[in-house]
Amino acid sequence: MDRYYDITNPDASYDWIHEVLHLKKGDLIEKYCINCHNDFDLFYEMFLPQIKSFDIENMDIVAFQVTSNNDECAEIKKNGLHNLQWILSNDTGLNSFLQQRGIHFDVEKRIMYIGVYGYDVDYDKYRESKYDSEKNEGTEKVGHKLYYDFRINAFLFCEDINRYGTIHKAPEFLFTLSSFNEKTVGMDEQWGNITKQYVVKFKTKLKNIAYLTFYDCEEEYILDSQNNWMELRKKMLSRAIESTFSNLVSEKVVYMKPEIFISPKDILEYAPAEKWRKDVLKYFGKE
Repeated sequence: MDRYYDITNPDASYDWIHEVLHLKKGDLIEKYCINCHNDFDLFYEMFLPQIKSFDIENMDIVAFQVTSNNDECAEIKKNGLHNLQWILSNDTGLNSFLQQRGIHFDVEKRIMYIGVYGYDVDYDKYRESKYDSEKNEGTEKVGHKLYYDFRINAFLFCEDINRYGTIHKAPEFLFTLSSFNEKTVGMDEQWGNITKQYVVKFKTKLKNIAYLTFYDCEEEYILDSQNNWMELRKKMLSRAIESTFSNLVSEKVVYMKPEIFISPKDILEYAPAEKWRKDVLKYFGKE
C-alpha cells in the first residue's frame, strides 16, 4: 500500500512524493527544480503514469485535530474522536463540564437546557426563516453548531495552529455558547483554565471525507470519482509539492462526513499543542 498521504510538514510530504512517484531519495530536486524548472504542470505530465496508478481510494490520508482536555487525552484514547452530537449525548469531559454548570442537551429533541429552562435549538426552523432571526440569533448559532457544523473537522496542514481562530484555547462550540446569555458568559475561559491543549494526529480513508474538503460542489466530486479521481490526484500532488518546499502557508481543512468517527486504532500521535506548533514552525524559520 502507498505511504500515508501526509502534508502536515515538509519532510512528510517529501517522503510521500518519493513513494508514490517511485523516485529514489533525493531525485525530487533534480526532477522538479532542474528538469522541470519548478513548473508543476510540466512535472505533473512527466509523472502522469505514476500519478494515475497510485491507489487513492485505499491510501491512508493523514490529518490532525487541535483539541483540549484535562485528562491527557485519556478519553480520546479510549473512545476516539467523535462529532459534537455524540460528545453532548455521552459521558464525556465536555458534557460533564457543561452539566456541572447547569447546561445539558437533549440532542434528539433539539433542546438546550440552562437550569430548568429549555431553549429550542432546532436549526432547521431558523434556517427556514420560521422564526424572527434577530430575536433568536443566539439559539440559531447554537443550533448551527449542533445540527449543521457538528462533524469532525481537522487539518491536513496548518502552519501555525495558534493563528487559526481560537481552537487552541477551547472548542469552537464553547465560544458560541459563551455569547448566548449572561449565564453562559466565560464558559470558554473557564474551560481554558482547567485544560491543556493537544494535537491528535490520525489517519482515515477518502470514503470518510466529505466532498467539500477538496471540491466546490458535490457534482464535481461525483464527476471526478468517475474519472479515476484525476482532479484530486493533481490537487493532492500539488499540495504535497508546495508543502515539501515550505510554500504551503494557508491552512488546509479536512471535513469528515457527519456520521464518521475516528477509532483509537487510527490515531497515530498525541502531541502537546505547543510542541507540535514549534516542530512545524521550524520549517518556516519561525520557531
